[in-house]
Amino acid sequence: MAWQDTLNARGWKVPFVGKSLFQIGKDLRPKIDRVIMENSLIPDAAVQDKAPFPWIAKLEEKWQDIRDEAVRIRAEEIPSLGDISFDHGRIAADRRWRAFFLKGYGYTMESNARRAPITSALLEQVPGLVTANFSVLEAGGHIPRHWGMTKGMLTWHLALKSPKEREKCRMTLEEGDTVHTLHWDDGESFLFDDMFNHEVWNETDEDRYILLIQVKRPCRWRGNLLQNLFLKGVRHSRFVQDIRKAIESEGARLAK
Repeated sequence: MAWQDTLNARGWKVPFVGKSLFQIGKDLRPKIDRVIMENSLIPDAAVQDKAPFPWIAKLEEKWQDIRDEAVRIRAEEIPSLGDISFDHGRIAADRRWRAFFLKGYGYTMESNARRAPITSALLEQVPGLVTANFSVLEAGGHIPRHWGMTKGMLTWHLALKSPKEREKCRMTLEEGDTVHTLHWDDGESFLFDDMFNHEVWNETDEDRYILLIQVKRPCRWRGNLLQNLFLKGVRHSRFVQDIRKAIESEGARLAK
């Protein structure tokens, strides 16, 4: 009997292991988020100031090198998010949303990282990095209204290749009675809290390429400790392990 089964047989609940993203969030997220926000060093705002994150300027300076690697891989070789992550379910139903993961929850996707060496080296300079991927929303693609996993992470978008009709390629981000409308412009970036409801459209005939990074929210020690424990648990969850297996399988297929 596996160790998880042994513990379960004794009536002990094993957090995270073998659980989906939905189950993790339902069980623990509200309590964790409350403690994190009590210890946050930055405001609870939908759109965040980039100034406290000096690594952002360094990556913005190298945006063309990053773009060249992303475009060289091409959208056709980047899998649809829904094909590598069952837990993204509804929001990844549109297979025109593609994700090429380089790092995630302490894992480096080796086969992918070798195809983007400049970007991978730059990612090593990002403190508190949780995940990083080239995200492609193909022409006509739509990501429905949704919100993220935890207040313990912030999401950063660096625009690499943006449609010329920028007004038709947008993200709305809801903050109370305010709705922020954000667009992507090559070489520019924005940082936001994805726990605020957001929705994305690409109503153009061009693909949109970005580098998408998630980092830990700056917190005092108590919040930081809880973040680390939560993310360590997610690292061993079914949510992350299923994505890892799918990426490794795709990498092996392309290597043939």
